[in-house]
Amino acid sequence: MLGLLMTLVVGVFAQPWNPPIMQCVQPMDGGRIKFIWSCDQNDCLHFKEYCIYVNSTLQHTINASPGETLCGYGDFIISVPNASSYDCYMIAYDSNNNPYPSNTIRSIDLTVTPNVSNTRATLNWSPPTTSFDNTWGTSFDIYKKRGFETSFPTQPFASIPRTAGTSYSYIDTSDVCNDDISYQVGITHSYQNGSPCPFMSSIITVSNLTDDTPPTTPVIDSVSVTSNNKVMIGFHETEPYMRHFIIDTSSAVTGPYYQKTTITGGLTYWIDPSINPSSNTKYYRVRAVDSCNNTSPMTDSLWNMKLSLLSTDVCLKSASFNWSKNDRPIKDIDHYEVNLSDDGGTTWRTIGTTADNSYKIENLNYNQNYTVLVRAANSDRTLTASSNRINFTIPKPNIADFSYIPSVSVIDNQYIQINALTRETPQFESITLQRSEDGIQFEDFKTQSYMTGTETYVFDDKHADFERKTYYYRTFLTNSCKTSSGYSNISHNIVLRGENDPLEQTNLLTWNGYDNWDGDVADYTIMRKLERQGFNTVTYVVPAINNYYLDNISQYYESGAKFTYYIEAKEGPNQYGIQGTSCSNHLTITQPPTLYIPNAFRPFGGNNNNVFKPANLFVSYDQYRFSIFSRTGECLFITTNPHEGWNGRKNNNPHSPVCPENVYVYHIEYQLPDGTIMERSGTVTLLK
Repeated sequence: MLGLLMTLVVGVFAQPWNPPIMQCVQPMDGGRIKFIWSCDQNDCLHFKEYCIYVNSTLQHTINASPGETLCGYGDFIISVPNASSYDCYMIAYDSNNNPYPSNTIRSIDLTVTPNVSNTRATLNWSPPTTSFDNTWGTSFDIYKKRGFETSFPTQPFASIPRTAGTSYSYIDTSDVCNDDISYQVGITHSYQNGSPCPFMSSIITVSNLTDDTPPTTPVIDSVSVTSNNKVMIGFHETEPYMRHFIIDTSSAVTGPYYQKTTITGGLTYWIDPSINPSSNTKYYRVRAVDSCNNTSPMTDSLWNMKLSLLSTDVCLKSASFNWSKNDRPIKDIDHYEVNLSDDGGTTWRTIGTTADNSYKIENLNYNQNYTVLVRAANSDRTLTASSNRINFTIPKPNIADFSYIPSVSVIDNQYIQINALTRETPQFESITLQRSEDGIQFEDFKTQSYMTGTETYVFDDKHADFERKTYYYRTFLTNSCKTSSGYSNISHNIVLRGENDPLEQTNLLTWNGYDNWDGDVADYTIMRKLERQGFNTVTYVVPAINNYYLDNISQYYESGAKFTYYIEAKEGPNQYGIQGTSCSNHLTITQPPTLYIPNAFRPFGGNNNNVFKPANLFVSYDQYRFSIFSRTGECLFITTNPHEGWNGRKNNNPHSPVCPENVYVYHIEYQLPDGTIMERSGTVTLLK
């Protein structure tokens, strides 16, 4: 007895190292088990061999190679006979072959029992321990692998909360048709530094399970129009492993619905080849059919969104679109996104969003080909659906956009007249004349409405100080779009100025050049009027850049004192096939008068000195009066013509006798350039 006690004491003290600790066991496919253990670094250095036991049978030995340790091992996979559960432990041996047995752990003990119809399987299992602490997971995870799957999914399909109970169960409804389902239950366990170590049950397979429950209704995501104007229905299954889907269609939301097609091959969309979404609406519902031919209820109806072009406005360069507020291409529509493309749909830009069922696109370009579509979206844009596409163009309108001023003339030296040229077509609403005194800031002056059959519009400016100021004019049209267009050239009146030179007997004329003719100024015509004549052409000033002229009027000394001028500008050839003209104000230049009065004459002197007449140079006809009186005060002759003299007879009557030789009194009244009336009196001797 004493010897046995000593042997035990020696054995205890001969084993100073801590044994490995079994952490978890994981049964796997193919009759394999994965073991996970932990061992302190100071202990594993002394171990040369690990012996792994499953259900009290040595299954595997791990030996340290020469010069190496077993510290690199912490898990190992071995093949074992199938069992409903596995008791696992290991024994470590040091260099003296002293054994260090680990703790024993057990896999989760799982049983699976199908019901009579093989449509459900009841899972029962016992936990790997009854004393759970915070190193264990909070739930048991249930995994299943269907016969057509090659491996267990990484995610569990169900979880059962961990409680203090000693047994657990779960009833699974089969989702396969005449196929096997393998089940496995697990719970996580952490060890050492918190690394997870899942405990797993054995894999239990149940054969020939079948499904008699209709699948849940799939979800129809969207009814959208593709780029080639086809309707595409997108949907997704709410549970896996559906055999196919049935697409039902109707021409009305309330039905009736008819089966249109069957979708197989794992596809979750279908393109309807039979509808033109630009002109028609079709209603769609989807059913799922599982592998046992159980059919789900139909989804709610969704249908394509039909976009329509309401109108285009060539004046506002806009296009208006709408769609039915009842259109339901997706569920829970939050807003609509309006998309525009100007390259045939290659690139798109979202130009606006709206919660309404209409939208106006503005600021478009003329003659640009556009494509528009509207996309319905839910609040987070996880679901969207497009309408049909509409191609459209805003044609450039044939609006009046031409006016031209060929003439700004002073008429009869009384007012300025402006002629504006337009085209009769296209029709416009009105033409407006604007006036400016600096050629920069224009104000509306007069407006005339469109007149059928009229291309030239005449405006009179009767409030212009045209002899002193230059006025600038332009016109514009108010077109059929009620916008301003067709701004004309800027034209102005010609202001003629001048001065006399009495010594040289000349008149110098200057004027501001005419501007902004399409054909420029070809020449200026100098027009002159003597006191008792009409206007006549004096000369042409070429080139037109010379805006002055010196008129030698010495030969016209007997034509009066006043010389009246105006300038007429002529336009050169232009693109409109017309020649504009513009006349200046009238300018009168007065030469100062000079009078030479003889003191005697002889009525019978032949052709020499037979008429008493003052030599009048540049004496105006205005206010001129020449009178002859006898010494008794009788008026013998009177005239208002500066170039008429007295022939010695009373009233110049050729049938009256010549007055007696005597001294007679003359009296002359004439006007100076400033309007002053001068008087000269004297005597003249009539000789015989």
